[in-house]
Amino acid sequence: MVAKRYHILIDVSGVDNAILHDEVGLDGFLKKLPGLISMSILKGPEIAVGIPENPGLSGFVLIDYSHISIHTFTNSQEALVDIFSCKSYDQEAATNAVLRYFKIGKNNSRIQIVCWE
Repeated sequence: MVAKRYHILIDVSGVDNAILHDEVGLDGFLKKLPGLISMSILKGPEIAVGIPENPGLSGFVLIDYSHISIHTFTNSQEALVDIFSCKSYDQEAATNAVLRYFKIGKNNSRIQIVCWE
């Protein structure tokens, strides 16, 4: 395989429901995050509202080397974040930005960083 892969999965819990329901906030964060990791937006962000039985938001943005997706779940006060790219990026900056946005410390998160070079 020629392309390298840089992937971060961040699951956070104990998030305030006001953040998990905030479409405008999620849209703004998805617009800001690519610039923080030196990526450009190709399309999006797109935000969808969950069904009544599974309330929350799903948002994604296509970036020049892949994607960022975020799913929030208000019933369990969780958010699941996926940042994938075929170009290296500052994974610590990305992780810290996600934790700041959701106002969660590392003790309330599960972070998996995968790099295939």
